[in-house]
Amino acid sequence: MKAALLRRKMSPRTARLVVSSVIAICLLALLFIFQPFVKELYTAGCLMVVIGGLTFNVVPFANTQNSLGRILRVLAIVLAILVIAVGIAIGFVYLLLT
Repeated sequence: MKAALLRRKMSPRTARLVVSSVIAICLLALLFIFQPFVKELYTAGCLMVVIGGLTFNVVPFANTQNSLGRILRVLAIVLAILVIAVGIAIGFVYLLLT
């Protein structure tokens, strides 16, 4: 049943929910960054900016022609690229410091 749910095309409501969720994450991140009171919220906001920026790549696929499985696939590809980029950056810094 779950596999059929991932292959089925999204309804307009689901597509709007995906887009609204991504935009909400980005706006919440900006709110956390520019609040002047709690340093931990600033840290969370910085992480959420990265996550929101990466998940914003999913927005063009959030329409009724695509399935939820395709959106999850795109999100997995974006996260894999992030992991590879972070690995290269850490490896480069390690080489510079040794």
